[in-house]
Amino acid sequence: MIHIIVNPGGASGRTMDYFRKKILPLFSGADYEIHFSSQSDSLTQIASRLTDSSSRKESFVNLAVVGGDGTLNEVLNGIQDFEHTRVGLIPSGSGNDLARGLELPSDPGEIVKRILREETLRQMDVGQTILHDRDVSMLFAVSSGIGFDAQVCHMASDDSVKGVLHKIGQGKLIYLREAVKLILSWESAPAQITYERREGETKDVVRVQDELVFAAGMNHKYEGGGFMLCPKAEADDGKLDLCVVHNLSKTEFFRFFLGAFKGKHVKHKECVTQARRRSVRIQAQRPLWVHVDGETRYTSVDAQFRTAEVRLNLMV
Repeated sequence: MIHIIVNPGGASGRTMDYFRKKILPLFSGADYEIHFSSQSDSLTQIASRLTDSSSRKESFVNLAVVGGDGTLNEVLNGIQDFEHTRVGLIPSGSGNDLARGLELPSDPGEIVKRILREETLRQMDVGQTILHDRDVSMLFAVSSGIGFDAQVCHMASDDSVKGVLHKIGQGKLIYLREAVKLILSWESAPAQITYERREGETKDVVRVQDELVFAAGMNHKYEGGGFMLCPKAEADDGKLDLCVVHNLSKTEFFRFFLGAFKGKHVKHKECVTQARRRSVRIQAQRPLWVHVDGETRYTSVDAQFRTAEVRLNLMV
């Protein structure tokens, strides 16, 4: 049995049309059940109900998620039993950074063929974001960030042009549009960055950034619709790749983002710090937006990104 989970409002309504015309026919003859999210039954609630071990009737619960990174994130945060849950992603979103990071085929038919096998083809680390000042914990699949990148995500979610770009299949451009707008008004924030110690070290590494732009914990290479913030990130190594950006002038800002599409920003070591750790904590002197897989709900002055104790079984 495959449980197909769909957000009808995804991609400004484009997901629903895509699902009915392109995806549903590919499941013809299969044993499946469709679950549409609604205001009264969220994606997280659906996933929670389906993966509750007390109601599980089969050895594995197979979830086929139709949507983008945000849709997958909501499902991820609802999974109750990771060990006995398998997930397949059929991308239909703005950025599709998870699909890009997993190098999924562009042909949805090939993806559905893998899902129909109902097998675990690989496993992936799961990230966890903890907001210590809000007593909040959230899981993420792709990345989580605090500062500039999160505020771009927040602005993109409210942009009236987003629906138009989705309709022409260019939803990822919304992130670039908002980034350019925000560069002109961005104010950096002093922050303390605490990296978990490496094996053999006796103390955590503490650095003070007097002009923090953003800090991101990356499970995959890409975020924001294709920005390669951590070119060496691997989603199954048990660690997060970290990108901390600081002390950028307005002119350097534009150069940074042009280079980040191909990961060339990492050579600017005077303003870009890359590290690989299980955990990093950012304590800022003013509240900054925080995103998990591009979704923003909170600002925080004390955020931690770490690898979670669970792994995600993938059918793709």
